[in-house]
Amino acid sequence: MHHPPENFKEKEYIQRIRKVLADIHENLSDELSLERLAQIAFFSPFHFQKIFSLYVGESPKQYIMRLRLERIAHYLKLYPELSIGDASFQCGFSSPATFIRAFKKYYGTTPDAFRRLSWDDISKIGILKTKTGKHAAVFPFEFRSMNMTMEEAEGFPSAMDIEVKTVRSLNVAFLESHLGDDDAIPAAFRALTRWAEPRDLISKETRYIGVMLDMPFFTEYEKCRFRACITVPDETPAAKETGLMRIPDGKYATYFFQGTNHDLFRSLINFKHYWLDQSGYQIAEITGFELYEENPAITAYESIHRQVFIPVKPA
Repeated sequence: MHHPPENFKEKEYIQRIRKVLADIHENLSDELSLERLAQIAFFSPFHFQKIFSLYVGESPKQYIMRLRLERIAHYLKLYPELSIGDASFQCGFSSPATFIRAFKKYYGTTPDAFRRLSWDDISKIGILKTKTGKHAAVFPFEFRSMNMTMEEAEGFPSAMDIEVKTVRSLNVAFLESHLGDDDAIPAAFRALTRWAEPRDLISKETRYIGVMLDMPFFTEYEKCRFRACITVPDETPAAKETGLMRIPDGKYATYFFQGTNHDLFRSLINFKHYWLDQSGYQIAEITGFELYEENPAITAYESIHRQVFIPVKPA
């Protein structure tokens, strides 16, 4: 969200837009008409489009198109056996021709050519900005190269530090944020804690979890979505202030980590090159997460010891 709440009306609007964002994320392959989204937010289509653009920084159409194209880019590189047609269908494009035109406009190359690019070449691609008509770098400097020297890899988890574990599903309440500023994650956990404590949802058994819905290898860093989560009982009722989701059970490659988000993403590069590519596994379609030893609302995020869980399946 790009526009901070200032009064009750704005907070109410943000809560409605959050429900829309959650619906878009969970149903990205569906027909997401303006009328459907406006109904979820309890606005008229005209009013909804204005409110959404104000708080998200993009129109509903631009936002949905960007998420679909970035998800496809993710699929094309991580799942080489997946056909381009299947990838586009899974991400909500009914017409291959429409998809190819949109992809080429956004990434400056065709899907087939994109799949063949090296990670270094992908990291240099610019996204065509619809408002300015200019190309801008997709990634901050730290993410310009997907390759790491041995010296750069020092300090990140080695293959011996990574295990594959079966994880049981977790029911969580969440607030959605983004990685646009250093305080975004702590602020989201502070707001989540303020919501949970009066409802007696914080205890010694509570687990604090971060879910990154986007990676800066495919999405501009400032637009990468983040969900601040706490575990809650299965019978916890839905609330207008927060969303509810279930982190699915399954196999996850996991390692321990401490550092900034930029360090985390570098560790993921290390994970891919020095473990995943030789492991016999590939990334599974479900979303990974971080498990924190402390609440990021009260402890500096970069100083928290955390466990990274990356969903995997046989290659």
